[in-house]
Amino acid sequence: MTSQSTLPDVSILIVAYQSHDVIAACINAIAAACRHYRYEVLLIDNGDGSTAAFVDGAFPDVRIVPSKGNIGFAAGNNALAQLARAPYLLLANPDLEMREGAVDELMDGALRYPDAAAWGGVTLNREGTPDIGNSVHVPSLKEMVSRLVGRSSLRLAENETYCDDRRVEALSGSFVMLSREAWNAASGLDESYFLYCEEVDLFFRLSRMKFELWRIGSARAFHDAGHGDGFAPMRLVYRAAGTMQFVRLHWSYPRQFCAFALIWLGAFIRFMVGSAFGQMSPHLHMLGIGYRRMALSPTDWCFGYDPEKGLLAKLKLGRT
Repeated sequence: MTSQSTLPDVSILIVAYQSHDVIAACINAIAAACRHYRYEVLLIDNGDGSTAAFVDGAFPDVRIVPSKGNIGFAAGNNALAQLARAPYLLLANPDLEMREGAVDELMDGALRYPDAAAWGGVTLNREGTPDIGNSVHVPSLKEMVSRLVGRSSLRLAENETYCDDRRVEALSGSFVMLSREAWNAASGLDESYFLYCEEVDLFFRLSRMKFELWRIGSARAFHDAGHGDGFAPMRLVYRAAGTMQFVRLHWSYPRQFCAFALIWLGAFIRFMVGSAFGQMSPHLHMLGIGYRRMALSPTDWCFGYDPEKGLLAKLKLGRT
């Protein structure tokens, strides 16, 4: 940690949501991950307050930012960034456990690539190998079509080792460091997003401003992908809504319609396959359950996060 009289080199920002079970491992790992630079940790609790209460008692050096309710990932990080004091901002999921030297490696990467806006780490699954979350892409019709035919670039990237530094088009918001200069230039994350794709939107905007983005192969962290159910119906709906929010903000109307059609068709196929063959395997059974709402209630997500339509409108009315 850093004392109040010494400014930190990096501010570690954690937006928590019902994260009581994983937050201790996340915070305990930071000291070994950042030995060569001064740091501070800030946390905001978007959940019921239990995570913040636990951290306040167990980790008194962590700065707890007062909760504003479930305001979403973007607004939560923006609130933390406003109070952060360092020239670098490290976004870390509460279910992230950084390996020894991980933050040091990101800071060293910033020195190697000073023209970049952001430097992302490599997240690992339970087996200790890079997980698919490292393959973050800006939405495109090509990628959406490829998913329908089983040739998604995300799946094709599963065999990458991610050992080398690489310039990329987007980075995972679960483990990424940004310069304060770039963050301010882009005005932070777009708070019209509630969950998912908000970091992709930020990196898309930074790339259009001619900033570079680098993934640092030596900066590694375990990411507890099991912290949530990957086939949870609402998680899939939020993912689709996040993608459609990006599409609504950056694409023409004809491309928006194509995106909706491709996403819906993919969800409908998965729902039908899962429903028809769910008795054959637990995976197919969960597939059918998970994609049911996406397939049968597309108005939940097709408007993105329009406050007057779809998911956010239902959230306001308590109808989710």
